Amino acid sequence: MDTVSEWLAFQTWRARRAMLRMWRRTRITERGEGVISAAIAVLVMAFLGAAMWFAFNGTMHTAQSKVDTNVNSIGSGATGGGSGSSSGGGTGGSGTGGSGLP
Repeated sequence: MDTVSEWLAFQTWRARRAMLRMWRRTRITERGEGVISAAIAVLVMAFLGAAMWFAFNGTMHTAQSKVDTNVNSIGSGATGGGSGSSSGGGTGGSGTGGSGLP
């Protein structure tokens, strides 16, 4: 290496080669990161889905038992605190069999 430009070119080549080695090493060590992250995401979603199912199932059982209790009390003739009127009742509406809309 007789000149400064040759020395500078050699040092640049060495630095580039070192950076390329480091980049390859880093790329190789992080090869399975995407698969692992995807697996963790799948497990988290599975646990969230199971928790949501148990919460939904418990809520539906509670609602079903309340509905059954109310339907049985209506069927047995007990008053359940309704409006008390005996004028057709039911779902409301206009009483003419239509939807009640003009």
